[in-house]
Formats: sequence, structure tokens, C-alpha cells
Amino acid sequence: MPSNVMESPEKLFAADEVDLLILEELVRHPGINYKEVAKSLHLDQRTVSKRVGALTKAGVLRRIVEIEWSKLGLQATAYVGSTTARGIDYARRLYELINSDPRVVKAYETLGTYQYLLKVIDIDMFKMRDSVLRDVDVLASDLAPSLVTKKLKEDYGSLLRYLRETKFPRSRAQSDRLS
Repeated sequence: MPSNVMESPEKLFAADEVDLLILEELVRHPGINYKEVAKSLHLDQRTVSKRVGALTKAGVLRRIVEIEWSKLGLQATAYVGSTTARGIDYARRLYELINSDPRVVKAYETLGTYQYLLKVIDIDMFKMRDSVLRDVDVLASDLAPSLVTKKLKEDYGSLLRYLRETKFPRSRAQSDRLS
């Protein structure tokens, strides 16, 4: 069972303006190759390859596959907040459930209203309620599921641009040229 103490942050990667520009381009165009990134940013392809390698080695960049689960028949996605005010045995069993139920695809221990935040995906909200949510409810206190009905935003590119323009103010003019 994970510790309740916050872990110390990992060593930060000293990303420079070029690193952030490359990350922005990769986020904006996930299938882009290094040659296209280099051309878009007016860089040498070897530079892009080295930078991406360094970002990957440092753990800054991970390549993942994103799946549209609803297209595969999994129509319900919920974020579930809960606490475990029932004691250590219940907390241990909740961790076991989180780690063993494949429908719990993400789980976080948090500071705030809820001690735990889970992302659950299932065939439909009725099956989710009658299975995984019922199982969590027995182990947790203050269970609060929120069913996702529509994704409003997922935009990491803007966050990268904000970070770059904050760290490198002269970069704002370059952003305007790239847009």
C-alpha cells in the first residue's frame, strides 16, 4: 500500500526553448515524424532526434496510445471521488480492488475533498453502478461518482506554449509567427 506521505519531486529536466517548441509540435501533430518537426521549426533533423531522445530518456516525453473507448462499446466513463474513513483494513482492500479491477484505469491519492480519485470505464452506467461502483462503495466513505457526458477540453499544446512563453518571453514573437 502506498505511503500517505507525499513523495519528494523528481529531479527537474532543464527544458530550453527548443525542447518546448519540439514538444508543442509533437502534441499538436501526434503522428508527425522528426523530419517534419525539423522542417516546421527550421531545425536540423538530427537536432530534433537528439532532443526527443533526451526528453524520452529523462522521462519528460512518453509515447502512448489513446483509444476512443466508446467506439469499442464502452459507453460510460466516470470520475469517482471517495475517502476511506473506515480504517486501514478497508483502505488495503480498496487498494486491492483498484489494482485488480481492469475497469479502474486510473487512480490517484489526492489532497482535497476526496482522498482518492478514480477513473472508471465500463459498458454503460448501469453495469458500472451495479459492479465496480458497488464494490468501491462497500470499502469507501463519501463515494461521489461523476459520469462524463462530454469532453470539453484536452489541450496540452496551449499549456506547453504558456510554459515556453513564460520561461522565454522573447519566444512570444516566435509563437505569433508559427500560428
